[in-house]
Amino acid sequence: MIRTIALLAIGLCAAPAFAQIEQPLPRFEGLEMQLQREEQRQIDQLEQTRQRERDRALIPNSGVSGSDAALRDMQLRREQDRLLQQAEQDRMRQQRERDVITNALPNSRVPATSTSVVRTPEAYALPPAPPGKYYARVDGRFVIVDSTSELVEQVLPVRPSDPTADVPAGPRLMPTVDGGLPLRRVSPASALVIADPGSLALSAAPRGQFYARVDGKIVLVDARTELPVKVVRAG
Repeated sequence: MIRTIALLAIGLCAAPAFAQIEQPLPRFEGLEMQLQREEQRQIDQLEQTRQRERDRALIPNSGVSGSDAALRDMQLRREQDRLLQQAEQDRMRQQRERDVITNALPNSRVPATSTSVVRTPEAYALPPAPPGKYYARVDGRFVIVDSTSELVEQVLPVRPSDPTADVPAGPRLMPTVDGGLPLRRVSPASALVIADPGSLALSAAPRGQFYARVDGKIVLVDARTELPVKVVRAG
């Protein structure tokens, strides 16, 4: 009897063979943007200091020799490179973490009673689930789950029409030395969107992107993240 109870206790305490989906942590987009602005501020501050030092060296009788000016410029440039390298390493780490999570989805368990299960596939333009399967929304991706094992069998490709509110934060954009890329989000419904690119001699935007005017620049915006990805020209 005691042995039976012990075996039952071990069975209850044993870790499950497959990870069960948990509710994702909320995204703090304001914090993400604040971190990105701080990174850009540090880079911009160093660039402004470099420019001031160069201008000072050009002033007659400034007391700054050419070698001193070059040494100071090299020191500031090295500090910029250090910050950029640190930012790149941080983003590579974030991307690796995202890849690990995505690759682990097929081994995840989504019970039919989970709030992650998609009860109305037609609301997301999804076809009816195959027999013995059901859809779920896990970690910002639509997946197909086997009804018997409750395990994820397939991760569906991302579509432009997919929701974005539950997509986990990916690596932030890299800061730029010239600070040229705006950091603000641009909704496809925003008044900043350029509805007729041809009127401004712009070619058709790449698929999944659109043009917008932001901070005096014409930029390409990623429709999924609503973040500028490229400065096209002043505008």
